[in-house]
Amino acid sequence: MLYFIFFKKHSNNIVILSVPCYTELQKMEGGQPMLPQERDKKLTEYLREHEIIKIDQMVKLFGISIETARRDLTRLEKEGVIKKIYGGAMLITEEELEPTTLERLSKNLVEKMAIGRKCAEFIHDGDSILIEVGTTTLQAAKALKNKKRLKVVTNSIHVVNELMGTDSEIYMIGGKVRHGEGSISGAISIADLENFQIGKAIISAGGVTLERGLSDYNVEEALVRRKVVEQAKESILVADNSKFGHDVLAHVCPITAINLIITDSKLDPDLIAKFEAANLNLVLT
Repeated sequence: MLYFIFFKKHSNNIVILSVPCYTELQKMEGGQPMLPQERDKKLTEYLREHEIIKIDQMVKLFGISIETARRDLTRLEKEGVIKKIYGGAMLITEEELEPTTLERLSKNLVEKMAIGRKCAEFIHDGDSILIEVGTTTLQAAKALKNKKRLKVVTNSIHVVNELMGTDSEIYMIGGKVRHGEGSISGAISIADLENFQIGKAIISAGGVTLERGLSDYNVEEALVRRKVVEQAKESILVADNSKFGHDVLAHVCPITAINLIITDSKLDPDLIAKFEAANLNLVLT
């Protein structure tokens, strides 16, 4: 909040008066300060026109504190609206927007099914595993239905539905449900993972590069995936060729944290050569 400071003499004393000053963007009807929803709307309008906003600009435009500006940006980044940059934020571009679950389920389905079957070859009866949310990890879950006595931890409602009726023990971690995605994430999920001994984790990614490793479109899911990789004795990445060479919003982990990478043979030969030169364990279907 911005204030005008007035000095007024009263008898023999000086009285300091502090009067709030609202900027034009900060005002609503009736001259009241903006609600967070109103700030969000004005912020996205500003970013569409100017592409980037700095925190000090937000302070001046909305008459808010630096701390409030930072909280707004953190919240909007978690919601997938903006991407924080040093000292400010920018809108997420169309290329960085996460495809819908329906779009991903049908994209490269043949390749994903082959990747899922190959992944199942590395899982043995009685293993303790974690199957993370994702359309390719879902194909791995389908390929594991005939395995015996698996202990399966997951944050995917779809994986639970797929493995119902098998003799696997299924544990679903707690947390916040992401509607439309069928995933569970958030601080509760990260804390809940501490309760499990994970032998092998089957994970996915929104983007995979040698330089930055794994990344994801959703910040909260990225943080859960990072915890999974830290917790598991062995991490298996299942991802079709379209995920490679792309770096999306939220960093998960370096590529060297992954023990086995399973993808399809349509992966760019130059990328294959680079991954092999980096001594990464790459398996093609």
